[in-house]
Amino acid sequence: MPATLPLTPAQLRIVQKIADGESTAAIAAQLSITTGTINVQVQHCGQKLGVSGRAAIVHACFVTGQLPRPEKALSSEVFSETEAETWRMVASGMTSLEVGERADISRDDAVGRIRTLRGRVQAENDPHLVKLGWSHQVLDGALTEMASGTVLRAPVPR
Repeated sequence: MPATLPLTPAQLRIVQKIADGESTAAIAAQLSITTGTINVQVQHCGQKLGVSGRAAIVHACFVTGQLPRPEKALSSEVFSETEAETWRMVASGMTSLEVGERADISRDDAVGRIRTLRGRVQAENDPHLVKLGWSHQVLDGALTEMASGTVLRAPVPR
């Protein structure tokens, strides 16, 4: 299993914007770089962290302390165990097919479950859902085993 490597300041700027729910096009415009560059940098982030998918990259950056953890939500909403488990599966980098298999539901039902959760907390996309999971204290540093098989640890300096 590869060691987690630190992301560059430029990569962390991109991941922070992804965590905030911003689209690739919006990030590229803000940073005056191409969408292709964003996508390549996101791929490099996943390789350094040993995870796959933007939601897992965001979660990995919070777990490893490479991004500051979001402030706690002001509301004291209560989430069901099904919602919490769905959140953990998304944060671990599972695809909707994998979420369906783990939850013993169809892929379409898994997509619906994730969309419903995103709607409930007003998440723009799955990476933003992960950030909000941390904010609502449904997600935390205890989730270190990722769908990729990587176990998250603090990054190893180069």
